[in-house]
Amino acid sequence: MKPDERQQTEFLQMLSQCEGILIKVCRYFTRRRPSDFRDLYQEIICTLWESWPEYRGESAPATWVTRIALNVAGQEIRKRKRMPLFVEYDESIHDILSDEATDLRYQPLYRLIDSLQDDYDRKLLFLYIDRHPLREIADITGTTEAAVKQRLYRIRQQLIEIKQQDTDYE
Repeated sequence: MKPDERQQTEFLQMLSQCEGILIKVCRYFTRRRPSDFRDLYQEIICTLWESWPEYRGESAPATWVTRIALNVAGQEIRKRKRMPLFVEYDESIHDILSDEATDLRYQPLYRLIDSLQDDYDRKLLFLYIDRHPLREIADITGTTEAAVKQRLYRIRQQLIEIKQQDTDYE
């Protein structure tokens, strides 16, 4: 097998193992719009492929993928903020990428998450909701466990405040 073929095979294996992470990140950071989901997914895959030769295996593949996916998602959010807002009419309403995204039970939670202004807070909350241990969240975000724990406490307080102020979340 040629080196390029071996590299491609290893990348595809790693990608299949971490696909759940990618789907969760895309679902979480695209406000569940199918076109945005596909765009972010593709951007993350391209970035992962470009970075693959530099992956040294010092961390678990899932940690490496999560870190890159969150960074790309953050970049895309910042790009989106600079772009003018357009109302999107999606004729392919039946092309739903996730049952959870349309489940009415989750809509109040998504509205609360969408109300967070700080991208870092949204990233931390994503990792916490996805049940990553505090040590892993600290590793992914490049901070300490104590800082993560404190920030999550503040996010929780902020979400409680928002929920108390607005009765639409019930």
